[in-house]
Amino acid sequence: MKKHSIINLLLLLLTGVVLTSCEKEEEVAQGISGAWEGDLGLTHIYHGETIKADRTIYIFNQESPSRRTGDGYIVEYFTTNHTELGVVYTRLSWETWTRQNGDVGIEIRFSETENKEIKDTKIHILKYAFDDKLFKGEFENNGQTIAFSLNRVTAPEVSNVKYWDYNELIPTWHQVTFSGKIYLEREYQGQKYYPKNVIITFDVDPAYNSGFMGADKAYIKEEYDNAPWGSYLADEIKFWDSYDISDDKRLNLYRSEGYDSYNKDYELMYIKFTDTEMKGEMFVKTNVFEPFTLQRVPNPDWSNVNLGFSPGIKK
Repeated sequence: MKKHSIINLLLLLLTGVVLTSCEKEEEVAQGISGAWEGDLGLTHIYHGETIKADRTIYIFNQESPSRRTGDGYIVEYFTTNHTELGVVYTRLSWETWTRQNGDVGIEIRFSETENKEIKDTKIHILKYAFDDKLFKGEFENNGQTIAFSLNRVTAPEVSNVKYWDYNELIPTWHQVTFSGKIYLEREYQGQKYYPKNVIITFDVDPAYNSGFMGADKAYIKEEYDNAPWGSYLADEIKFWDSYDISDDKRLNLYRSEGYDSYNKDYELMYIKFTDTEMKGEMFVKTNVFEPFTLQRVPNPDWSNVNLGFSPGIKK
């Protein structure tokens, strides 16, 4: 991450803002990426009242070190007023651009909630400075210039946090985990076994991503009673794909199995998502489908799970 010069930091302390004309867009994008706590003026209309969170964290995810754009999310904590909301989050997107005078500006786009109506908001940061701990400056919103100061923090875990009022606001770029019973038959040495529970961790949220996905940090775990291989089978999801046929959303999961080619373990059909569940039907064989309901749960620690199926286990 790029640090500003001592002179820039002194100017920051004296004036509160500093232009970054010497910066490149990629350097600014890299510098602001991460989690910041503070106030960028985000409000909501809730039951006719304008409300504001007691604490707000903005997370800026840079697409790659060479990119000037990214996405992210906003985590809001309602701890004194409207505690029934608790902790909620919404999405944001952002980009850097070079202004006519050569300075690099930052545009942040997010949605303010007016009950279930979504109002898109853009703010333009034209004067700013940042280092490893502080991101400070001024932004323009609806013709007003507003000072801001954000402190760098650790990004909170949001996989088990509800999203604000409208489920299309869920972030899509972090791991999400579902758990529940899915009908699946495994055969080993002539005996058949059925998992009592299945845990699936996706690399990104399947509710808002379709098409081929190269999985990174995506896993399957099947839990058993009285199976000869122990209490579970677990493996990587090598990749997964999803697609829509009319109103039928389908999802296929593929895992690696020893030296064999990819094995499609799960064929899920008629999938519906809510803020807490994934429902659908598991394809068993031609014209035979088994319904399932999986709950969203916190992401488990996969570093302590033994991965890899025995070659003798068949589906």
